Amino acid sequence: MLDPAELFNPEPHLESDEYPQPDGERPTLLITLGGYGDAGEAQELIGRQLSERLANHKLGTFDIDQLYDYAGQRPQIIFDRDHITDYQKPEIALHKVTDDAGAGFFWLSGPEPALQWERMIASIEHVMDGFDIGRVLILQAVPAPTPHTRPIHVSGFASDPVLLGDRDGLPGTFQMSSPFIGPLTLRLGEHGKDVIGLAAHVPYYVAESGYPDAAIALLQQASSVSGLALPSDGSLAQSSETVNQTIEQRVTASAEAQQVVARLEQQYEQYMSHRQITPRANVPTAEEIGAEVEEFLKGLDDGDQPTD
Repeated sequence: MLDPAELFNPEPHLESDEYPQPDGERPTLLITLGGYGDAGEAQELIGRQLSERLANHKLGTFDIDQLYDYAGQRPQIIFDRDHITDYQKPEIALHKVTDDAGAGFFWLSGPEPALQWERMIASIEHVMDGFDIGRVLILQAVPAPTPHTRPIHVSGFASDPVLLGDRDGLPGTFQMSSPFIGPLTLRLGEHGKDVIGLAAHVPYYVAESGYPDAAIALLQQASSVSGLALPSDGSLAQSSETVNQTIEQRVTASAEAQQVVARLEQQYEQYMSHRQITPRANVPTAEEIGAEVEEFLKGLDDGDQPTD
């Protein structure tokens, strides 16, 4: 393996006082590496909220050319008639952030690494040791058979199940394709690092659109787990109201969508009452949803949502 320490490039302005004092509480590293676990654009919305509402500055970046698959996920350019005016280079960056109560924490954001996972994990661990980070908190969102008319359910995972306390995990044992955070949690746990992951369950019929309720739920749960004062109000809450109104209008206009939502509501109540997964046969498939819900989804993607 190439030297993991060389993946991280600190900013020139990085000063010695960026590092925690010996007597201070060991800070938290918040991770929102988008892509695989960004249903409802939750991580993107969280990133916007943190950037706009909390004091923050960049400490450094990871070498994107070593980690990113440009052909698999092509970056955007701006083309003006006969020339290119801008290239939106992807970036995996580490920020120092101050929460609403004045407490400092670290935030790692950007696209999910596509290459050199083991080296990237070792590099993150190197950064954690350098900044004396005591805990990692991963935020993500996944599409789920849950209705938009009920509170967002947030499940958890951890390097050590004891860290979850009373929080729900997934009900059972599964084998699945892994995102980057899978081996990240495993490897850091093997090396004695505390990792807690929170996953918001986003209604699958809005998973490809911006869904502020998921970001709000994750920020609130992250505050509860970490003790950080993370903002979930303001423009994010206003966007939530507008998006939910749009969804409700489209569901009301479709009898088939109403039936799907009613079925999901019943499943949700069963799950929350018994904390056990409902039979797979009761989970609606894409075929059951039909053309009406497809039109519903298209409507959400066609610009009915607010922009900041």
